[in-house]
Amino acid sequence: MGLSGGDISYAIGCMLGTVAEFDSAASYLLIKNFDLAPQGAGHVELQLQIAQSGSLNLLFNSKNGNWLTQSAGNFIKRSSETIRRLSNTNSYDSKFNGWLAGVMDGDGNFDLRKVNDKLVLKAIRIKLHNRDVRILTRIQDKLSMGRIRPVNKTSHVLFIISTKAEMIRFINCINGQMRIKVGSFTKACDSLGINMIPANPIVGALDPYFSGLIDTDGSIVFNYPGNRIGCILELKYNEYSAKLNLDNVIPGTKPGVRVLSKASGKKGVKRFSSIRFSFDTVQSMPFVYEYFMVNRLYCDMKFYRVSKIIGFLDIRRYQTLNYDSPEFKIYSAFLLDWIQYLNPLWARLPFVKNLRK
Repeated sequence: MGLSGGDISYAIGCMLGTVAEFDSAASYLLIKNFDLAPQGAGHVELQLQIAQSGSLNLLFNSKNGNWLTQSAGNFIKRSSETIRRLSNTNSYDSKFNGWLAGVMDGDGNFDLRKVNDKLVLKAIRIKLHNRDVRILTRIQDKLSMGRIRPVNKTSHVLFIISTKAEMIRFINCINGQMRIKVGSFTKACDSLGINMIPANPIVGALDPYFSGLIDTDGSIVFNYPGNRIGCILELKYNEYSAKLNLDNVIPGTKPGVRVLSKASGKKGVKRFSSIRFSFDTVQSMPFVYEYFMVNRLYCDMKFYRVSKIIGFLDIRRYQTLNYDSPEFKIYSAFLLDWIQYLNPLWARLPFVKNLRK
């Protein structure tokens, strides 16, 4: 459909379920009945008023009789970007926020510095491997803020926000759900004048917080002697990780929990402790699969591995059959595909030598 007036002509592609009307007296095209409401949030109607001058007004109606008008500037240059940002900027998404808190507790950082004897939050950062940049683009797209840049001379990428307004929005998204980096998070809240809300250390059933932790600090691993796929989370042991309770997060199974002591350092021996949560029994595999089908991982390698669990359960019994049998060939092909996906170092794994290539 086209709108022409004077020397102005626009081609408008209308979405399904919309009605387009041209008001010659008001000199604008009205496109109405866009439903932009997120699932479960009720009905929200959007009307677009496109004037012959090229300007675009967005009118939002929450069905309570109140209209909010937002000018989007030049229609040709800015309308799609404005619609995207308006639909994202002020949305509250508890599932996303829970996942985001897990990501921050995993690989997030609150950059706090002393300025005139006062602790100031300068930036919020998340640093990940290049392979996992999708996690950062999801955060950037959802919140419509932040910069993503590669870290020089490394295989890592950094997400960073540094304006006060953006940091306040970001903190408010995760407030009440931070369970590990409580110390630095509390200081960040104090710096911005935000009341820090303590999180319940007992993570509820199907809470997306756990998937954020696995996306950043967790592993999906294969145990060849046990012939099983497991989900492992290992954290630095401290007063906060010691309180973390994951017994309920995956319905149907509970993790094994161990406190480990390790040695490190080239000059002398330096010991440190970690706490490991392991969902790695044969019985737990279907439940791990179901959890991550509800709360998907955005580390593509880990999600691919989890998505293959049900297929593996169909063939795991082939491991003990003759090396030259068709069944063991199927088993070997499955595991080689599983371990090679986005993993350039797959050949270093000890069990690979047992497989038929």
